[in-house]
Amino acid sequence: MIDFKSKIFIRSQNAIGTEIASELSGNICAITRRNISSEIFEKNNAVLIDTTTDDMEETLESFILSGKTSAKIFVLTSDDKSFIFDKNGVLFISKSLGTENICELIRYCLNVGNPCKQAEKAASNVLLHMGFQANLKGYRYIIEIISVVIENPELIYSFIQKLYPIVAEKHGVTPISVERSVRHSIELTYDRNYRKFEEFFGYPLQKPTNTEFISFCAEKIRMELL
Repeated sequence: MIDFKSKIFIRSQNAIGTEIASELSGNICAITRRNISSEIFEKNNAVLIDTTTDDMEETLESFILSGKTSAKIFVLTSDDKSFIFDKNGVLFISKSLGTENICELIRYCLNVGNPCKQAEKAASNVLLHMGFQANLKGYRYIIEIISVVIENPELIYSFIQKLYPIVAEKHGVTPISVERSVRHSIELTYDRNYRKFEEFFGYPLQKPTNTEFISFCAEKIRMELL
């Protein structure tokens, strides 16, 4: 099971931390506490450190700027001159932006709140796990088709009439070119990693067609997103 709900830990000692947590709660699991430990950075997708009332300890600042954590780090500041600036991958945000804008920025950075982005991320994870080569055009086309299908399930029955043309128009190519690139990517990956396909589908199978593979992926990812 893929966990699509991002988790953010908010270290705050005032009302703004609670306001941000409440605003994010629709599609992000937000927890607000005063104390912080190294485990917090391992258990959460993101950490927001509020420095609007208290300065950040030197040891904590040194740690978050070291790049030793995979969690996305946000630091809330009282600086009215620089609304947003990046330092060593840490995003410093001025509280003057307002709670709503701060939350939108956090959602954007975590790729949440946008079903299409979530679907793209999930599809990319699936393809890379199965051994698809990211440098092939078919890889990108498959991700886009899956995203379109998840957003518009009825299109699953219209590969030739609608899905291929949609992607083709976006990239300035022909629908036939899209179909061929997708087929090449699937067949190449299957020939190299057919066991990964069997593991993903849950049963032994012959080389899947474009429709069979994409339909299965889209439905499996759609169920995970529900």
